[in-house]
Amino acid sequence: MRALGRGLLGAAALIAVLTALARVAGFLRGLVFTAGVGNATVVGEAYNAANTVPNVLFEVVAGGALAGAVVPLLAGPLAAGDRRGAERVVGALLGWTLVLLVPAAVAVAALAGPLSHLLRPGAALADQRALVAAMLVVFAPQVVLYGLGVVLTGALQAQRRFTWPALAPLLSSLTVIGAYALYARLSGPGAGDGPAAGPALAVLAGGTTLGVAVLTLPLLGPVLAGGLRPRPTLRFPPGVLRRARGLAAAGLLALLAQQAAVLTALLLGGRLGDPAPGSFSVFVQVVQPVSLLPYAVLAVPLATSAFPRLAELAARGDAGGFARTAAASTRAVVLVALLGTALLVAVAPAVQALYAALDAGGAGDGTGRTTAYDAVADAVTAVAPALLGLALVAHVGRALYALERGRAAATATVTGWLAVVVAEVALAAVLPGEDRVVALAAGTSAGMVVAAVLLLRALGAAAGPRALSGVGRTL
Repeated sequence: MRALGRGLLGAAALIAVLTALARVAGFLRGLVFTAGVGNATVVGEAYNAANTVPNVLFEVVAGGALAGAVVPLLAGPLAAGDRRGAERVVGALLGWTLVLLVPAAVAVAALAGPLSHLLRPGAALADQRALVAAMLVVFAPQVVLYGLGVVLTGALQAQRRFTWPALAPLLSSLTVIGAYALYARLSGPGAGDGPAAGPALAVLAGGTTLGVAVLTLPLLGPVLAGGLRPRPTLRFPPGVLRRARGLAAAGLLALLAQQAAVLTALLLGGRLGDPAPGSFSVFVQVVQPVSLLPYAVLAVPLATSAFPRLAELAARGDAGGFARTAAASTRAVVLVALLGTALLVAVAPAVQALYAALDAGGAGDGTGRTTAYDAVADAVTAVAPALLGLALVAHVGRALYALERGRAAATATVTGWLAVVVAEVALAAVLPGEDRVVALAAGTSAGMVVAAVLLLRALGAAAGPRALSGVGRTL
């Protein structure tokens, strides 16, 4: 047991260091975007609306199906030393990823015009619509790239090769930071609220898609170096297709609910109900990145390093070992999530001051106009409790997938994300428009707390009370 703990902690430490660097780069990316493009500017709002589409479409079409399926499907063959079987599983996942996502990417590019009207309706937003349509064409390939990245990441994690999956986001963020900085240099001061030059916009949109390519394509090298030589195919090994369908269906339901919450935030933070200018952009470029920083640095490394071990124990039928590992890792995840929550509350006022002072749209120019920045401190405080829920969704959800209890994981997670939608709509109805970003943040916390409670109950039911040993005391 001590060796197990040292192994998990060692892997978690490596992931934590690389993830910390990646998240710091992601934080800097948000700062550079804020200073160079602006969250409440014409270009900034158009960019954030358009960049949401490939993420949502990928998650709806394949993201949820892939994310929870890759490691459990590979755990058995790899534990048995059957690399040929593992190659066939990865090849089938790659094949179906291409079949599903290439048409989706083509559809985004072909329907860029109608999608821009949906995202930015009304005559007052005509200037943003043209930008959204142009950016959607450039962003469309991201849909396929994200899918390939999920499969390759899962293949590496199943082999307990964590370095490249943790390093790739750092390289991606540095690439996008370069694009933001070059855009600001080419467009000049104040271009975010005016007609930015064509080359500057090409750098902004193209650099973002290049960042996604850097996030995913370099993972192929480590997969090949690890001894796997997958070839895309549409045929799974015997007996795997049924398991893949079950895991994929459960994951897809959860991600559909999550993307419903994303679209709700996009509509409520965009123009529905007269929110403060830049509400959605501030939510996705400031509040979410800041709140996800402690989640990614503290909780995700533990959840990621524990998942292959849990999947292996489940594949071997070692119920006792699974329960002990699940309990120890869940206690650790809860502890670091509570620490992260306290840190978020403490730094909330400083976050508001920093971003408001930097924004290229002039949110901190002393004019006194009301923008979403005026509510950032309250929003970061309101979203802090979501950290515990997100951490348990990441960890306990994976533990349930390892047991192939995908339906239980999906039910809890879907309920949580639907609770986010309901809470955001309700809070947006009762809070003034200038507090729209607070409504989105508080709604996220409410739903994630619901998901956390349901997931812990599901884990106890699936793996027995020992899988939750000590968790109550930690809370």
